[in-house]
Amino acid sequence: MRSFFSKKQALTIALAATMHWANAQIDMPQASPKAILKTRVGLTDVEVEYSRPGLKGRDKEIFGELAPYGQVWRTGANNVTKITFAENVKINGRDLAAGTYALLSIPDPDEWTIIFNTKLDMWGSNGYSEENDVLRVKVKPTTIPYPRETFTIDFSSFTNNSANLTISWDNTLVSVPVETEVDSKVMASISKEMEKENVDPMTLFRAASYYQQNDKDLNQALKWINSAIEKREHFLFYNTKSRILADMKKYRDAIKAAEKSKELAQKDNNQDYVKINNDMIARFKERK
Repeated sequence: MRSFFSKKQALTIALAATMHWANAQIDMPQASPKAILKTRVGLTDVEVEYSRPGLKGRDKEIFGELAPYGQVWRTGANNVTKITFAENVKINGRDLAAGTYALLSIPDPDEWTIIFNTKLDMWGSNGYSEENDVLRVKVKPTTIPYPRETFTIDFSSFTNNSANLTISWDNTLVSVPVETEVDSKVMASISKEMEKENVDPMTLFRAASYYQQNDKDLNQALKWINSAIEKREHFLFYNTKSRILADMKKYRDAIKAAEKSKELAQKDNNQDYVKINNDMIARFKERK
């Protein structure tokens, strides 16, 4: 049969169809959605980029079968999981320099090995080499009482300078301690602020609070909080003064400061600090 189209027309139609289908996209949910976790541990920014597989009714054990014991696991799905530390940290007590690392692991029933590796372009653990390991630490897994459907990386148990990196899926959870340097940075910041001619009362309050909370020079903390109070009377300032005086075992003076804090808190209709001061007063009366 003779064609209705010339060869040139047929080629044009074919090219148009090819371009059409090449540009066509179907937006579908990912089997293992990508996640980016950003947080701050102490004063250090941390970011984790990973994919999150789910249990989805699998008929095999997650750890021991899907992620075999004794073998390097991508710690997630799809591309290898990446973790970035903006500054130097300690992982389970060991030093790790600032940078971005592939985060892998070796699961075992009684102990996991957590691996920080410099090769970032791996699909899963394909291409992994122990030669690129920067740090390995060992942690104990724990059993959680309910199955976690979706693989999750998170941070928990925050303190002023630390947190636990947690990895959990199914009935297994591992926690990796992460510690950052905070004190030297805060002390340097306080020193810089105190060199200024006219330090605002809130800065004086924060410096005095840090000294009181971290076992620093209490006499210096008292000078700073008194300077803050001279510039502005506030229940927070008097409450911190009370704590400093109590730490110095000057309980009578601590009670007076707490009573003043309570009075100002009542005027400000802050019932939380009214209660806090009442509790402090009762406690200090037992000690004086």
